[in-house]
Amino acid sequence: MQKLPNIVFIHGSGQTAHSFNYINVFLPDHNGLYLEYQTQDDPNTIAKRFAFEIQAKFQGEPFSVVAHSYGCLLTVLLANLKQPIEKFIALSSPWGGSQSAKWLSMVFRQSKLFLNVKPGSFLIQEIAESKLDLPIKNIITKGPGAGYGNELAGMGQANDGLLTVATQKKIPNGFSDVEHIEVHLSHTEVLLNYDIINIIKENLFDEHT
Repeated sequence: MQKLPNIVFIHGSGQTAHSFNYINVFLPDHNGLYLEYQTQDDPNTIAKRFAFEIQAKFQGEPFSVVAHSYGCLLTVLLANLKQPIEKFIALSSPWGGSQSAKWLSMVFRQSKLFLNVKPGSFLIQEIAESKLDLPIKNIITKGPGAGYGNELAGMGQANDGLLTVATQKKIPNGFSDVEHIEVHLSHTEVLLNYDIINIIKENLFDEHT
């Protein structure tokens, strides 16, 4: 009997583990761990807690990660803690920071989330300097079609309603094994699309089925 794959799911900001409910319905059997966090918490503290919870669940066994948006940045911090991550599927990640956060951080100065994900922040710099050699599928959401977007999110640049296409493509130079996959979906539709489920199945389950 083949061992089921271990998969960690990390949601985006302002969401919960329930954001993966649709995806989970269609995935084959697996050992899943759905991590939760508060965006006001320090991201490195979150990553250390994640490492503790993952160790408790998988006892040092290798695992893969499916993360959305801010969860992708937290995954990199987790990987920097020398976790045995086999594969990483990143959905709509703000690799270069969020233009929306840049402007909102000026208004909502108490928000640590906006401070952390604005371009040039300490967190974004830490991500940019990280080195990962594991296989990464970088899913880039371009929005449903021509004319779609949010002016605050893009300031004239193509965006998915929340993040620019450019920031999703701004993979750190230290990531050595990355495949970009562009899809015509919004920032949240990526969690509700069967094509994305197929990408997850093809990359995380083929060896186990």
